[in-house]
Amino acid sequence: MAVCASVGCSSAGAHAPGLRLTTAISGDDVTLTWDGHQSDVVVEFATEEGGPYTVLDFAPRDENRYEHPDLMPATTFYYRVRPVEGPTSEPAVAVPAAAVRGEDWLVPRTVPDDRAAPEPGGAPANLLVESVGTDALRLTWTDNATDEAGYLVEHEVAGTFQVVFLVDPDVNYTGLIAEGADPADTYRVRAFHYGVASNVAHEQTPG
Repeated sequence: MAVCASVGCSSAGAHAPGLRLTTAISGDDVTLTWDGHQSDVVVEFATEEGGPYTVLDFAPRDENRYEHPDLMPATTFYYRVRPVEGPTSEPAVAVPAAAVRGEDWLVPRTVPDDRAAPEPGGAPANLLVESVGTDALRLTWTDNATDEAGYLVEHEVAGTFQVVFLVDPDVNYTGLIAEGADPADTYRVRAFHYGVASNVAHEQTPG
């Protein structure tokens, strides 16, 4: 019989070599820490052992800690982290957009692009970031990948790119509300796939 300490119980199963997740609980807050990673990771949780999992955050490779606060009482929370990898576009800054009518510019979609050269692991290209109003951006790019789990829109903050938005596979157009955005801010998109997940750790909040 496995005995789980207060730092978190790990479920059996395959997980990424070296990528190890531990948890600690204090009241109704859970702290996650992980190590052994060499890429960005996605932090996920579920309230049932087999999922479904919900994304909490995307963490750059130089981070290894996440705080999950103010949780429901008497509930078991399951956690895992997964590597997020894949090629990125060249960075781009916003340029003024042509006139935009209505709000359908916000909706992620797939638009025809005869510049695409689809292949496994293809990097997105031709990223165009347009300012369509105060704190409003429109991003378009060429989808060259055939095996992506989706696309991540990433924003450069203090020299590190951080995920701000996720869209489905094959999408190459999306709007973005970026509060407080600076016209000189830099963006890129990543055709991402998930690596093998860490162990699953769980904690139960007090009732």
